[in-house]
Amino acid sequence: MVAALSAAAIVLLFIAAIVLIVLIARSGRKNKSRVSFGGKRAKSMPVGTESSSSGDGEVTMRRRFFIFFGLIGAAVATLVAKLWSMQVMSGEEYTQRAESNRITEYTTVAPRGRIFDRNGVELVGNRSSFVVLANAEVQNNPAVINRLSTVLGIPRETIKQSAASQSGGAQADRVLAIDIDSRAVAYITEHHEAFPGISIEGRTVRTYPNGKLASHVLGYTGTISEAELKKQSAGVSYESGDIVGKDGAEQAFEAYLKGDRGVKRVEINASGEVVNSVDSIDPAQGNDVRLTLDVNVQKVAEEALQQAFVDAHNAKYDNAAAGAIVCMNAKTGEVIAMASAPDYDPTEFIGGISSDTWSELTGDKSGYPLSNRCIAGLYPAASTFKGFTGLAGLQYGYASEQSVWDCKGTWTGFGEQWPQKCWNTSGHGQIGFHMGIVESCDVVFYEIAKRFYQETADSDAVLQKYLKSWGFGQKTGIEISGEAEGRVPTPDWKKAYNKDAPESQAWLPGDLSNLIIGQGDLLVTPLQVCCGYAGLATGRVPKPVLLSSVMASDGETVVVDGASFQGSTIHPDFEEKNLEIMRSGFRDVVAEGSVKNVFAGMGVNISGKTGTGEVAGHDNYGWFVGYGPSEDPQYVCACCIEEGGSGATCAAPAVRSVLAAALGQDTSHVAGTATEER
Repeated sequence: MVAALSAAAIVLLFIAAIVLIVLIARSGRKNKSRVSFGGKRAKSMPVGTESSSSGDGEVTMRRRFFIFFGLIGAAVATLVAKLWSMQVMSGEEYTQRAESNRITEYTTVAPRGRIFDRNGVELVGNRSSFVVLANAEVQNNPAVINRLSTVLGIPRETIKQSAASQSGGAQADRVLAIDIDSRAVAYITEHHEAFPGISIEGRTVRTYPNGKLASHVLGYTGTISEAELKKQSAGVSYESGDIVGKDGAEQAFEAYLKGDRGVKRVEINASGEVVNSVDSIDPAQGNDVRLTLDVNVQKVAEEALQQAFVDAHNAKYDNAAAGAIVCMNAKTGEVIAMASAPDYDPTEFIGGISSDTWSELTGDKSGYPLSNRCIAGLYPAASTFKGFTGLAGLQYGYASEQSVWDCKGTWTGFGEQWPQKCWNTSGHGQIGFHMGIVESCDVVFYEIAKRFYQETADSDAVLQKYLKSWGFGQKTGIEISGEAEGRVPTPDWKKAYNKDAPESQAWLPGDLSNLIIGQGDLLVTPLQVCCGYAGLATGRVPKPVLLSSVMASDGETVVVDGASFQGSTIHPDFEEKNLEIMRSGFRDVVAEGSVKNVFAGMGVNISGKTGTGEVAGHDNYGWFVGYGPSEDPQYVCACCIEEGGSGATCAAPAVRSVLAAALGQDTSHVAGTATEER
């Protein structure tokens, strides 16, 4: 800019000189003209007129010269003042600007941190790969774009858009493709003259040493979206094309796993071409994350889930193909196994997932393998819910250890117009509270529901409030996304839900008697049930956690201790004697009930509860939730098998294997017993 102003001053002075010469020349010619024709005109002019006219012309000319030179002088003075200001007063600033025009910088990608289980077994790592990069000129070269489209199998428009991106800096190379195969690398390298502006660079992509193991917990990565770029939090910088966590732990712990980008400074010429590398700062790999998962228990859980489907098929429940099982430390809430079926392969997302594969994973006939049923699956809790509704009956005095009822198979406690069945349609006969839990007698709980209905106002929703105090109808707060709240139906909820159907808004007695046996409009997740039974086992409902610790990439420095996130528990209201009555029932469910053969000879005393949920249009859903050792509960495990029939048949054997793995016992599969128990 300074040079431009100097040149302008010189040009202005040169023009002024030319104009001055022209004016002088024109003035000389004009005077000569007056003399040559003056003899003719002088005869009629007064004496002295010619000299007077000539003098006036000279005065006018001098006045014009002075004005002209004054203007030129003012212009030059202005330019000189500007030059002095720029060179002396702001010289350093303009020097820096000039330097910035000559030197530019852009960032380089950092590898993500790794993910390990609680014992240091690698679950997600990094491997070397190749990416295709393009300089800024490629976007204007349709021939190169067409060749790349053919070699890489990527649409031309996609390549063109990627090549036009400037999010990494105007001179930064643009990422066109990630994790390309060796044949494409070889072809582009061998025919480099056909791909001007294209380069191949080595980077890292995710690797999964254990295949699909824990895919729902680990999640997957993908290219950052425009929406995610706009939503990024303060202090965290992303660029278009960055790889970020999209689900599971990859997403939940993104802030730890994300590395720090490097910086590369280069010298460019007037055309914007890179002519020299100045200096660089290497990128820093992200921190490593250690999860609470135990890879050995996780493997058993996933195998047990598949075996549960086989058990269901053997019992003629051929539609069983989906379910969930979760195991956690009953005291700390640390999740040591979380398996959901069907599952998916996270390697499908490396380098971008194809539209065909995405359709297979999300279509109506896919079985929704991307859904983590442990936290997002919503099911009727069935008889597992009797652990909480039974305790509510004890707490409010509507049942006691000495209570006895008569089960005839059909119950009409709310009137003949509303008959309800016990799962044992022949009836249990005279039955007390303890055996009502062991044999899961529905009539016992219908009677408790009747007392709640008679002695509390619908608007108070006393039973529902108590159930919510155990964590139902709300998220548990586990770190990974996608968790469902579930539902504990109330009169207000029913009225709002049926706002367009006034005839269905009334809260009826049957709504409460269905709720108390875990049916009707109740919806829970397997994780909620698992947390709830951890509370029944220990007296405190723990918050489930997946983060064990965050380590620096050196593998030794602890950045975050996951224990600091533990201890956030729910303390529901109960009397210890009432909780002991419930625990006694859970012990005898395993020792004397329909699952005694499953847990016999395990070597550890286990307590638990069966459940068989009724879902309209589907076969029954099988449930079992158990904890052990009964005397000092360490682990709790819940399992739900969609359309698997009785919980004693399919879910209980799966829970046995997982608890055995957690407690260091024999994990061999033990078949369940076919039963109609609900």
